[in-house]
Amino acid sequence: MRSNFFPQSLKIFVTIAVFLMLASCTAQYALNPKLDMKTREHPMESKLISQAKSDDLFLILSFSGGGIRAAALSYGILEALDQVEIPAPQNISELQAAPVRHTLLDEVDLITGVSGGSFTAAYYGLHGRDALKDFREKVLLQDLQVGLIRTAINPVNWVRLWSPHFGRSDIAQEYYDSIIFHGATLGDLASGKGPAVNILATDANDGIIFPFLPSQFSLICSDFEKFPLARAVAASAALPGALSPISLKNYAGECNYKQPPWVTSALAKPDPTSRVYYKALMTKTYLDPETKPYIHLIDGGVSDNLGVRSIMESIAAMGGIREIMKKENIKGGHRLVFIIVDAQTQERKKWSLLGEIPGIGAILDASSTIMINKYNFETIDLLRRYSEEWTNELKNAGKKDVEIYIIHVCFDSLPDKEEREYFQGIPTVLTLPEEKVDKLRKVAGKLLYTQEPFIRFVKSLGGNIPEAGQTK
Repeated sequence: MRSNFFPQSLKIFVTIAVFLMLASCTAQYALNPKLDMKTREHPMESKLISQAKSDDLFLILSFSGGGIRAAALSYGILEALDQVEIPAPQNISELQAAPVRHTLLDEVDLITGVSGGSFTAAYYGLHGRDALKDFREKVLLQDLQVGLIRTAINPVNWVRLWSPHFGRSDIAQEYYDSIIFHGATLGDLASGKGPAVNILATDANDGIIFPFLPSQFSLICSDFEKFPLARAVAASAALPGALSPISLKNYAGECNYKQPPWVTSALAKPDPTSRVYYKALMTKTYLDPETKPYIHLIDGGVSDNLGVRSIMESIAAMGGIREIMKKENIKGGHRLVFIIVDAQTQERKKWSLLGEIPGIGAILDASSTIMINKYNFETIDLLRRYSEEWTNELKNAGKKDVEIYIIHVCFDSLPDKEEREYFQGIPTVLTLPEEKVDKLRKVAGKLLYTQEPFIRFVKSLGGNIPEAGQTK
């Protein structure tokens, strides 16, 4: 028996080794498809000027990173908005034969999603109100963390992971697609039942925001409509270290893309102090495929954990609020509203309480938390300063009836210390107990309804706010 066992074992070993070597040379996730030479119109852009929403309001939601904690809090905000009834705008009332229930959820124009928040943004953008029926069960209560681990330790995936062209985020994308998105693409998201959605990742080459928008894909001559939605979410949630980057091929120069006038104008007058000039420089990096043949995407929280910097940069690049209103022929009487759903935590580390010397892993974790929290504060502060500039700019132009509201939803607003520490102690993971998921959903309404800017905003619309915590 012994004489036959070793030769047979050797054959098996050699067969497996050869198979692994071949797999490591060939395993690669399908690259992002190249754009053809035709110019296309995207339904996402038409959503921003939808006739089904008020002409008097532009409502933006931004969903931060933070794993399932962020996904649940963001979902709770959607539920809370659906409990705030407001009078139906005249342009909508004229289209209806009979009065219908109209809520703030009906008025959402744009959602940006980062990391954990991208799950909620993408699902709601795809399914619209239908998401309120099943997102809790199909996403929030799924054991995504264990599911990912089981998928990763599948022997078939061991073989694929030997390849330098296939990583852990590719496995995550396939898993998210199988249980959540079921083959949906960015094209499906753009034409979905919900509002316009912008999923955000970080370009690891330059540390800049990479938005999953038609304009960004046109820049690299890639087909936006065919790109898998689950892959965009996987890129947005590709936490460095735990997950690998998602890679895109740069096809710049192989389509009829034309550089936007604002880029040409900004580059013609170099100004190191200008954000628009800096954005133009970063945009130009994508136009040289020899220097940047591939784009490697990691967690969106690295560049913008709140998902609002890309909006500020876009407004600045287009010449400011005044120029946008002039271009769109907006006369006035408008409200620009930002509701920022910030799942930031302040978890106390055990080693800081016990006097222990923390290890390198603990220090890296603490450092990333500190940096994100500080960056979040800077982002909110920057948005407030931009808001003041936009308001003054409009007043000087004679448009005194345009109001800008910044509504920052975060756990720091909770007055009760015990309750505040409870939510700030919920970890950034992909699986949470049902009890914590539901508490996050419920506290979302409590946080939103007690924000002074939100109260003023709803009052200006003639709407009614339920008592705090009364979301379903």
